[in-house]
Amino acid sequence: MTTTLRTTSLGEIRGKVADGVVQYLGIKYASLKNRLADAELIEKREGDVLDATKDGPAASSFLFGCDLEQSAIQHTLPPKEIPQSDLDCLNLNITVPEGTTSASQLPVFLFIHGGGFVIGANSWPQFDYARFVKLSVEKKLPIVGVSINYRLGAFGFLTSEELRNAGYKANNAIRDQRVAMEWVQEHIQDFGGDPDNVTVAGMSAGGASVTLHLHCDKPLFKRAIAMSGTFLVMTPLPYSVHEAGYQQAMKALGLENATPDERIKALLETPPQDLISKIPPSVPMLPALDGDLIPFALTYAQTANKAQQTLKAKGWCKDLLIGDAQIDANIFAILTPQMKEDAAKRFVAAIRSVLSAHSAEAEEIIKKYGLSEDTPDDEALTAVLDFMTDVSFFAPVLTFARGWGGKAYVYYFNEANPWDGPWKGRASHILDLAYLFQNYREFLTPAQQAVASAIAADFFKFCHGVAPWPAVKDGDIENGFTARVYGPSDAKPATSTVLQPYGGESMRRSILFDYADKVPLDDLAKVAVAFRSG
Repeated sequence: MTTTLRTTSLGEIRGKVADGVVQYLGIKYASLKNRLADAELIEKREGDVLDATKDGPAASSFLFGCDLEQSAIQHTLPPKEIPQSDLDCLNLNITVPEGTTSASQLPVFLFIHGGGFVIGANSWPQFDYARFVKLSVEKKLPIVGVSINYRLGAFGFLTSEELRNAGYKANNAIRDQRVAMEWVQEHIQDFGGDPDNVTVAGMSAGGASVTLHLHCDKPLFKRAIAMSGTFLVMTPLPYSVHEAGYQQAMKALGLENATPDERIKALLETPPQDLISKIPPSVPMLPALDGDLIPFALTYAQTANKAQQTLKAKGWCKDLLIGDAQIDANIFAILTPQMKEDAAKRFVAAIRSVLSAHSAEAEEIIKKYGLSEDTPDDEALTAVLDFMTDVSFFAPVLTFARGWGGKAYVYYFNEANPWDGPWKGRASHILDLAYLFQNYREFLTPAQQAVASAIAADFFKFCHGVAPWPAVKDGDIENGFTARVYGPSDAKPATSTVLQPYGGESMRRSILFDYADKVPLDDLAKVAVAFRSG
């Protein structure tokens, strides 16, 4: 069944109605003159009724992206056709409770997908919001759900002096996200959403994106949710690093001796999959320190400092919900399976090199993670991933909680992966999304379904401005700490709370924090970088 919505400035839009919700899919929020141009906000639309009953094109990216993410979840959903486009990808999906009108003024949940900034789409079946929004109604906490596409890989992040001289700015992907937020501010009321009550959320690279938008001086959202990702793990890079990557890309494309005009022409006209397949993975597809959208890269120490006011959003975004999964770093092993080879030797070499000024502490940390140079690869990989999880995902959670200043709500996702695969029995990266959006419910036990419902209900409360559990008090994680824990459902209720940041039922290690007065987290983070790059 379909329904037609008459909007203020976008004309009539046809959506599909099913199971208590209405979905408006594939609505373009911006147009592109070419694949590297600035996204231009769509403010008005005229003409025939816009058919928004099917997904819009995804951004050009690796064709295996959806399969890769579902393999990380370790369970598939029925496949669907997902077309891609380099020009028509800037679209969003909106899901609302049936019966919603422009007067409803519902809280808005705006989600930024992850995928390492190189894959992802709002049309992937795991990101269907029908069940999620229906559940919000059942919980009497109704929301409007919005999911966005943005440019990925080279089209989202490739930058160089010659590109910028030609008028092509850095950080297209982050700029796209910003324009999508502006579209929501301008148009979401027509769909029943409250533009003054938007929660922006993201997972992994999407979580990193959320924290990057905290640099914004314009209040485009009211609350923020960062799931298993911050700018501390996906650190913005200086132009010099991007320049080197650009030159490497030009060589891989056979353009090292071409003129700037010839290079740019090739980047604009080469078939997308040809570019994607030829540019090597060593070329960084990460945000750039452009002095504008992303003016600087904050350290762990700076982020943990409550007095640090460089994140402009601290002045207008008071509520932050942030958390991790028990073994988030398994995503590194999935993306780089060669990581396991000689893992112990390489890790020991990395930590000894980076922490040469703290040699005694380095040896103690190696021992506490159960490692030695002779540790077998399988055993070593698990220990190294524990370290990587602690420094790249868990430590940033506590770092943000310390330095936020407003209300910081911390959660730990400890629900064991129930499906066959290498991560069965561990709370692996992005598993919480499979639970949150309810699209795997029929494959879960009643106890696991209770976890899925609980995390969604807490997110709905947060969107409604209701404290889902006590916030960390004044950034004091030693004496004012509370965290929500989800699972493991085979051993305890769906949710519980802990009053200590690590140990016990938190299922989090204190190792790195035991050395915090001697070895800064910023140095420990360099160990992770050295290991992965080595």
